[in-house]
Formats: sequence, C-alpha cells, structure tokens
Amino acid sequence: ERPQPIKVAKFDHSHIEGMPLAWRFSGCDTAGPFAWTNLIDPEYKLVIEKLHEFEVKTWNEIAATGSHKIEAYRIEKSARDRLTVIEQDDIDELMSFRLNGTNRVWCIQMQNVMRVIWWDPNHQVYPVAKDRNDRGKKASQR
Repeated sequence: ERPQPIKVAKFDHSHIEGMPLAWRFSGCDTAGPFAWTNLIDPEYKLVIEKLHEFEVKTWNEIAATGSHKIEAYRIEKSARDRLTVIEQDDIDELMSFRLNGTNRVWCIQMQNVMRVIWWDPNHQVYPVAKDRNDRGKKASQR
C-alpha cells in the first residue's frame, strides 16, 4: 500500500508570536472621533485591503511599514479618555498599523490577534511632528 501524500497549505501566513496574524473586529469603537462608523464605502474597502496585506508579512516587514507599538500613556488625552469610555483603559500599549500617509488603524494586541478598536485617518491618536527638532519638544510636553 502506497502512503498518501500530505497536503501542504498553498498560502504561507505571516507569524506573530509563532501564530498567523489575525484581526478581531467585535470590539471596534462605534462612537467618538476614531469610530469605525465614520468610514465611508471607498475608505472601508481601502482599509480592509491594507489590513489583508499585513496578514502575509512578517513582524519585521510590518515594522518596516511604520507600524509600531505605543505605550497607552503616550497617546493623546482625547484618545486616552476614549479608552476609558470603551472600558479599555487598563491596557499598557496599543498597536498602530500605518496604512498610508497619516491613515492608521489602532489595535490591542493579544498574542497574534489584533483587536481592532480605532480608525485614525489623520494620525490624531498619536500625532508626530514632521520636524525632528519639534518631535523632541512635543515628547517632553506630554
């Protein structure tokens, strides 16, 4: 009797902490300045396509796109206040996924699962000064 061939997945997922990157949308903020309900149809399609692209990247490739973790205490006060409203103010850090330009998606990372909370089209959750000298000033004012 001949051994049966083993099926091999044709799609190799990126691995975050040893597991494939996954998105969870059940905790999305639906009110406030960074609500997912603020997206209009063409923007929604773009955001979902960009998130899909992240699924096939390694953690190093994701970081190379400008995506990174941010300690929760460093985000803008309005965003920290919003975390309190949505009962997520007990987290230590958030993950910012850079889609393009100023467009960001904010998540709470739980191992390989990104619990999506905000869509930030204008980089307002954690604004960064364009001039390197201004960045240092802004950081010391937080």
